Amino acid sequence: MCPDRSKKITVGNYRKQQGLGLPAALFLIVIMVMIVAAINQINEMNAAAYGREWLSMSAFYAAESGAQTAAVYVLNTSVTTPTCDNSFINALTPAGMSFCSINVSCSSQTVDSVNYFTLTSSATCGEGIDTATRIIQVRLQP
Repeated sequence: MCPDRSKKITVGNYRKQQGLGLPAALFLIVIMVMIVAAINQINEMNAAAYGREWLSMSAFYAAESGAQTAAVYVLNTSVTTPTCDNSFINALTPAGMSFCSINVSCSSQTVDSVNYFTLTSSATCGEGIDTATRIIQVRLQP
């Protein structure tokens, strides 16, 4: 496994290989930069999606809280028929969630002499393009 010294190395063989390392290195650098840019783009899209998902979840729980608050009011009112109109709960802002707003509307319906209340709670969180709105509807019989 010793090198064969019988073959003469000529200058012409080296000239054919001149400059191969530089284009190969530049090619690898360009490919690596493109991979890093793609990974960065994916990371930014994931961060934006996570933020929208968080706003959506906050809006859902805020709407559920509005419906529960209205249900407690309807069920615990000492009046036989609570006041039920379109502005039942207006612009309620949950504590610690100043970026959310809750509106609850109420409608009543009588079926076979039984009075039913339908509470529609809508919550909006965020603003601009990142706004999430969730609506929950609950039907009660006081």
